[in-house]
This record gives sequence, structure tokens and C-alpha cells, in this order.
Amino acid sequence: MDPLIGVAGAVLTLIGVVVSAVLTRRSSDRKLKSDAGHQMIDQHQEDIKELRAGRADDRARITALERHVRIQGDYIGQLRRHIADGNPPPPPAWPEGLIT
Repeated sequence: MDPLIGVAGAVLTLIGVVVSAVLTRRSSDRKLKSDAGHQMIDQHQEDIKELRAGRADDRARITALERHVRIQGDYIGQLRRHIADGNPPPPPAWPEGLIT
């Protein structure tokens, strides 16, 4: 057997191993990038869920505050009407929503 054929076989085997390693590495890198992308998407979805819950809480607080301000405005109107009509003290009773 010619030694050149033996060396050529070894070189071809080495090249095959290197190419296989490179392709495996590329495939692994793509999978890691894909997994990182999915992880980021999952994190964003969790953040969105938390933000929506917080927004719902904010809406509830705003609605309660608007109701409170409306009750105050109505009571101010009652007091002004009471005074404008020349009625003596005591003023009209406090509304239920303003008593804490």
C-alpha cells in the first residue's frame, strides 16, 4: 500500500471530522439563539400580563377617584344652594361617599 494513500485517507478523515464539528456547532448556535428568542418572548408576555393587571388596578382607582370628586362637587352644589336660598345652619348632611 502506498503511504500517500494512507496519509490522504487520514487527511480526508480529519477534514470530515472538522466539517462535522463546524456543522454541529452552527446547528447548536442556531438552537441557542432560538431558545434565547423564545425566552425573551416569554418574558415579554409575562411583562405584558403584569402591565395589564396594573392598568386594570389603575382604572379601578381612577374610577373611584372620579366618583369621589363627583360626590364632592354635588355636595358643594348643595351647600351653595343652601346658602343662596338663605337657609340657616346646619348645612345639609355629609354624603355617604365622603364620610370615612
